[in-house]
Amino acid sequence: MLITVYEGASLEIAEARGAMHFNTLPSRGDEVLIDRTTFVVDRAWHRPSEAYYGAKLGILITEKVVEPAAPRTPTLASVA
Repeated sequence: MLITVYEGASLEIAEARGAMHFNTLPSRGDEVLIDRTTFVVDRAWHRPSEAYYGAKLGILITEKVVEPAAPRTPTLASVA
């Protein structure tokens, strides 16, 4: 699924990193791997009011993970 990824401390100041493909919608607290860096998802939402073609889902990533969770495999993203 196509998801717009935002990076920043809050959605108001976050910068869009672009639309990326994910196998599933990441949830809050999940780790995602983007460009060989692991981030934590702070927020995930559906954007039904958007009136253009493209991603209708969004996630906010807030922090880089220094040591990823050992037993989990991070969700991989690929650029759209």
